[in-house]
Amino acid sequence: MNNIKSIIKICAYEFRIQMTSKRVWLGYLIGIAIILHRSLDYFMYADSLGETINVLEAFIIAGNDASTIMFIVLGWLLTISEAPFVNSNAQFLICRTNRRKWNIAMLLYIALQGAVYYGVLAISTIIFGLGRGFGKNAWSSVLIKLAEDPYQNNVLVFFPYTSFINKLSVYEAFGCTWALSLLYGVILGMILYTFSQAANRVVGAAAAFCFHFWGYEIMEEGLGVVVKYSLLARSMPAPQMNEYSGASIGQTILIYSLFMGILVSVSSIFSRNIDFKETYEESGHGG
Repeated sequence: MNNIKSIIKICAYEFRIQMTSKRVWLGYLIGIAIILHRSLDYFMYADSLGETINVLEAFIIAGNDASTIMFIVLGWLLTISEAPFVNSNAQFLICRTNRRKWNIAMLLYIALQGAVYYGVLAISTIIFGLGRGFGKNAWSSVLIKLAEDPYQNNVLVFFPYTSFINKLSVYEAFGCTWALSLLYGVILGMILYTFSQAANRVVGAAAAFCFHFWGYEIMEEGLGVVVKYSLLARSMPAPQMNEYSGASIGQTILIYSLFMGILVSVSSIFSRNIDFKETYEESGHGG
């Protein structure tokens, strides 16, 4: 129990420190701007039909749009770009606990920061949609029409997923979209953190970005391999409802869990050897 309390205290401390960072707030603003840009296209489409929408639908559409999630993640990477989160008190915290607890606390911070980040994005779309719709567990006629006829002229929103809205309720679809987005974001955050421990922050950020961009290329171009091998593509639940996709939400959660388990183990190994004083000085804070 004392171990858990120590980990939670370290995580809470890091959260307070990071939320004063301009990079974190800039990352949030970038994410909000990108997701609202996609949401506004849907709002304009609904307004042109003179119909109301479900306030959760804008986030569902944005979270299943490849170009949108590609750039939303950039805001997330900026939010956690301080990894491995070595500050002036890191050595003091480790002396009071140990490297293992500190490492677990940083991984917990990444997960909680991700939940807040994607939660804020979802809430922002809901707030902007309040004046246009309802919140009950039912799809709007606007989204049903869009799914059934996705190739309409002069429509900037693309959502060709009739099987998705037929198999899941709005609440279920919203939950799946948010959860898979979060899990993918946490994986990228753990990659950034782990490689930052092994080398430095620049290498960590580059590794996470390359992993993300490679997933986008696989999803968009194929590159000679099946699209189901893109972890980015798997962060979108709607395409996985297609029987020909070669993927499923349950399978995706299993794969994500496996990746996170591996990253937790690797980061634990790297945390034993990280030089906190050297890392702190490399970040531009040392004397």
